[in-house]
Amino acid sequence: MLAKIAKRWILFFVILAAFVGVFFLAGKFLNKKNTNEPEVLNSPILTAVLSPSSEISTPLPSKEDMVRTFCELIDGGRISDAVLMMDLKDDAGMQSWAVSLNNFSSFKSVNIKESKIDKTRNSFEVDIDVSLKKNLTDLPIPNYGWVEGINKRWINLKEVETGKYKIAWIATSP
Repeated sequence: MLAKIAKRWILFFVILAAFVGVFFLAGKFLNKKNTNEPEVLNSPILTAVLSPSSEISTPLPSKEDMVRTFCELIDGGRISDAVLMMDLKDDAGMQSWAVSLNNFSSFKSVNIKESKIDKTRNSFEVDIDVSLKKNLTDLPIPNYGWVEGINKRWINLKEVETGKYKIAWIATSP
């Protein structure tokens, strides 16, 4: 009989200890700051050294990087993402460009250099190695001047916001 009572008291204290442990750990985790940043970045001294504000900013891509990314998106078949990089006025223009850019099975920028003719430094002379989709190589109307192999194009950027650019047009000459 005494052994039975002792077992019940031991079981009671084990269950009580488990509850206390769970509540203790839950309280510890609930009081912890919910942040993905390391604690050292929350230091006021380090924050003041890194930037005048509490936000850490990421630099915008260079203009040349934008042209390169545009070509990579087309080459990767991400036509809708490439079209979103363009300064187009309406859905009809976006659809037209999407159809046109979907004609390529390969679209690789070989060489990108800033055009010497454009004083705004927003024009890039780009050599693009193109492969047209097989069902489009023998059409009676050329694919807007695109041919198999290296095509030289001028890709011009337009500043849409301070420091932010979109592709304004793609031309066969400056």
